[in-house]
Amino acid sequence: MPNGFNTRREGLLKLFIREVSFPFFARRDGLGGIMDRLGELRESQFWPMERILDLQERRLKALLVHAYEHTAYYRGLFDLSGFNPYAFRHADELARIPALTKELIRDNLKDLVADTLGAHEIHAAETGGTSGVKMRFFRDNACLAMKQAAVHRFDSWAGWDVGERMGLVWPAGQDYLGGGTWKSRVRNTFYRRVITYPAAVMDDGSSEAFIRELKRRRPAMVTAFTSPICELARYMVRTGAAGTTVKGVVSTGEPLYPHQRKLIEEAFGCLVFDSYRSREAGPMAQECGAHEGMHINAECLYVETVPRLGFMEGRPGAGAVLVTDLVNYGMPLIRYDMGDLGVMSGRACPCGRGLPLMENVAGRVADTFVTPQGRLIPTAALVLYLVDEAPGLMGQMQMVQDAPDHLTLRLTKDPMPSEGVLEHQKRMIEKLFGPGMRLTYEFVDRIPREGSGKYLFARRLIPGPGRG
Repeated sequence: MPNGFNTRREGLLKLFIREVSFPFFARRDGLGGIMDRLGELRESQFWPMERILDLQERRLKALLVHAYEHTAYYRGLFDLSGFNPYAFRHADELARIPALTKELIRDNLKDLVADTLGAHEIHAAETGGTSGVKMRFFRDNACLAMKQAAVHRFDSWAGWDVGERMGLVWPAGQDYLGGGTWKSRVRNTFYRRVITYPAAVMDDGSSEAFIRELKRRRPAMVTAFTSPICELARYMVRTGAAGTTVKGVVSTGEPLYPHQRKLIEEAFGCLVFDSYRSREAGPMAQECGAHEGMHINAECLYVETVPRLGFMEGRPGAGAVLVTDLVNYGMPLIRYDMGDLGVMSGRACPCGRGLPLMENVAGRVADTFVTPQGRLIPTAALVLYLVDEAPGLMGQMQMVQDAPDHLTLRLTKDPMPSEGVLEHQKRMIEKLFGPGMRLTYEFVDRIPREGSGKYLFARRLIPGPGRG
């Protein structure tokens, strides 16, 4: 009887959230109409690919004309390149436009922002990511509902629906909960419904507490950065805690390798869905239940690859990933270089979705670091605290652990980081690793790429637990 009552109560709560509280809080967050957008995306994902590609090209032309007429950067670039947006007919013509990089955005930020929107219609965001390059960019507020709806569509492929709980294994819980106030708790209960493992520093006690919460509160799915969810899965298998009630795990933020997928699936007893997401473009691509590649969020983005020396040379569709954001008119991102490598697939997915597929997305390799006391520090936490939260801009950064009690931070001098940035990083290193960790700075002209063409944010040169 109690179990039946609890099930009925949970069902009624999910219905209330889906129909009442979720739309209410979404409107307050500037996401009005998100349920309509989600419905549209759930329908269009099963359109024939030709219809989806036709939609992309119509949205591409509208964006290109807007960028030419309302941003100084693209007006000058198109004129210099001899590109006429009014004559645009096919996506292949984009190849005439030079790629956009983080460095170009930093140097031309003002000229990239559209002159049609007021200050109240756009918002700023920052990204560091595993490239280590901290960059400011803008989005128009109107695109947020569509982008968040696309996230929810991806999550639904792993078994989640609006109104259900979700587990998060993330570098910092405040990214989602906004602190521990009563207002944030109400919002979480009737809106976000997340159970968070703030996995900046992982140990057995915090892992055990999170597992208890998962079993008690029964989220539909777990979303996680790859390296910390692997450490949690390794703990679960080691202690016999494997087996939860989640329907799926979504892995994002870092590459997911076959041995990692196998470990996570063994621990959680469900399928893992590899997902490709970014702060700049939002949800980019994700596996469906067929696991035949990652479906591109094609209604919102146009994704292409250009050949990159050393990466699958000669293979059709392989190369550096460039993305054009079809819904952000506040600061158009056209052929933006993600700094990642991937392969466009011409195959059709047996799931019946017409969304194009990509595969072999190779983000920057990320090691898990170890404190002198043996605790684990995922790379995602290092990016968050040392790059994203640093009080100022910096060039690229690479972090190397070459001894149990020694780290080297390499930073490029474009621009030279301020004393405030360096002091912040020293404080964060001590906070994460403890006072026993020594730190050496190296200022260099550039950080070389690997033979594959990839840049590594993090390197751990010592043996021990926690390598992928």
